[in-house]
Amino acid sequence: MKSISKCFILFCLICADEYASDNDRIRCEYIIEQTNINFKKLKNYEVDISVELDIPGIRMPKSEYKVSFKQPNQIDIVSENFGILPKAGLFESPEENFNNLEDKRIIDDDDSLKENEVIVEGYAIFDSLKFVSPNEYFKMLEPIVEVRVDTLKWVVNSVSANIERRRDRIPLFEITNTYQTFDNQYVMPVKSIAKYYVKDKKLSNWLNKDSDNYLDQITNQKDSNLEAIVEGSIEVNYSNYIINKK
Repeated sequence: MKSISKCFILFCLICADEYASDNDRIRCEYIIEQTNINFKKLKNYEVDISVELDIPGIRMPKSEYKVSFKQPNQIDIVSENFGILPKAGLFESPEENFNNLEDKRIIDDDDSLKENEVIVEGYAIFDSLKFVSPNEYFKMLEPIVEVRVDTLKWVVNSVSANIERRRDRIPLFEITNTYQTFDNQYVMPVKSIAKYYVKDKKLSNWLNKDSDNYLDQITNQKDSNLEAIVEGSIEVNYSNYIINKK
């Protein structure tokens, strides 16, 4: 009996870390399951993609790629020229968007939500974001990840990461997807836009300075240094899908 009680307590502690409440656990598990069922309909596919960058300080011509995907996670990317692709969010399974998230909860009453859309929100381990930390101080912070899911088509509309600072949130990145239905059954992305929020050259020394002071500056709306955070974007367009062909 004592052994069973210990196991039950351990299970409750694990669930408490992973989900904000029992209700959030039930709803989150259902959403994750449904998005994965939809994703696993894709046994394999090929697609041509084009990538355009709009990042301050970086100039690069439009790049063309051919991507081949095979379940569960085999990806081949071929390009005739050098280019840049976002590290996360484009070719991952929906389940991977929820990995390493703690204290997950459902948000379904936000004014920004679209029809049939819910948000799964949770705190992320920094290394799981595939985001280069400027220094060790940032790794001590608690990034919040929001995954917006279309509960009609069961696809991930967007993934965003922010650092919570007092009553404000400092954006790290956001990836939004636009979809179309192919062969009357496969909902596939036709465009993905990855936005990254980067520091201006004027703050090039911040890597070796007090980051706490830096965060104070960019979260103070009266401070002119807010303009030091600039937005860069990577636009990915998909075409010529070949889906589930031997």
